[in-house]
Amino acid sequence: MRGAVIFFVIATLATGLFQERLKVSINFSLNKANLIAGYDSMGPEGRMEAVSKFKTHKPYDYYYNHDTVDMIYLLKVKELSTLKWGVTIFFVLIHFGLGLFLIKMLDLSIVRWFVLAYIFSFASAALVYGAGWVVGLDSYSLARRVVGFLQSPLPVIVLVIVNKLDVNYRKNV
Repeated sequence: MRGAVIFFVIATLATGLFQERLKVSINFSLNKANLIAGYDSMGPEGRMEAVSKFKTHKPYDYYYNHDTVDMIYLLKVKELSTLKWGVTIFFVLIHFGLGLFLIKMLDLSIVRWFVLAYIFSFASAALVYGAGWVVGLDSYSLARRVVGFLQSPLPVIVLVIVNKLDVNYRKNV
């Protein structure tokens, strides 16, 4: 059991660091690509050079002062946008899998609740985003926060803690 928790923590940290680097690279490049005339017609080196002009060298500004994943410069704006959504779904699934792994290794009977929480949360985010898009409201930031929660270890941690509290409560009643 201890080994499973250690594996979960290490895997979650490694995934989170990789996820952060990749998503910051995508978001930065996508944001700046929209400001660069002719971005899609440039080659990878030209894109890299054009985007790098927006970088500052201030140690406190991670968004502007990071090393970008070079593969990003191979993609056009539409492809970057598609990659952004694909990466989001990929990391939701990765954290879902890590959560299932932890629940199974701890031999907890909360798999059903975990799966339902993910389905409900993801569906809610999609519904909020879709409804906002239909009526012309900017609902992206709210949907992004919900999906961001799913791209973290927080859902499984919350359910494990609630489960442990419930078990302890039932023992004392």
